[in-house]
Amino acid sequence: MKTRGINPFGLRLQPGLKDAAMAEAKKYHHSLNVEISLLIEEALNARQQKSQKQQA
Repeated sequence: MKTRGINPFGLRLQPGLKDAAMAEAKKYHHSLNVEISLLIEEALNARQQKSQKQQA
């Protein structure tokens, strides 16, 4: 994932949520930033698929 040209974004997370994301990042050898990006992307894709199924 290229990060040039991407402005920093401050994000506050609940301590438990941050700990869980850190554990996943460590498990898959990712940085916390990459893991959060992947989790958000997966969640958005899941919502989109759910919405498409409801419309069908």
